[in-house]
Amino acid sequence: MTTTSPEPPTPRAVQHLKAACADPNGRLPDKISKKILHALLTDEYAYRTDRDGYRLSVKDALAETTRPVFITVEGRRAVLSTPQLYALTRRVEPSGRLAPNVTWQTTSSLVDLGLAEYRDANGTPKPTDGDTGVSGAVHYPFRTPLGQQVAELPEQQPAR
Repeated sequence: MTTTSPEPPTPRAVQHLKAACADPNGRLPDKISKKILHALLTDEYAYRTDRDGYRLSVKDALAETTRPVFITVEGRRAVLSTPQLYALTRRVEPSGRLAPNVTWQTTSSLVDLGLAEYRDANGTPKPTDGDTGVSGAVHYPFRTPLGQQVAELPEQQPAR
């Protein structure tokens, strides 16, 4: 970790990080400016590995252009709004289910980011809450293991 709190990502950087959240492997888009990539690597929101899987330094990661860049858990947390972070960290039952008072918009965005998922009564993941517009939700949101990792990160202190 860096010794000072990282700067919040720019709106364009957030777009790249959200794209990485949607990627099954957490891969950032291939087309990303050197400036944004440098910021994401420096703030430890992203990383690049060598052929053996070891994380490269920022300098080496910028010099390497053939290997993909991946989002970190810190990068996933950096894209969360205050309500999303609050729902993920403080509005979770011991079972991992998000509290009923978490709005559907917040829940849906956490599902899109891979930090929550809908499950049926048997615990089987489902793509939606199952609301047909008549019956209401029949599947409920639960924090994913990745969502738990994000929630367990220590809170950042404001930059000085």
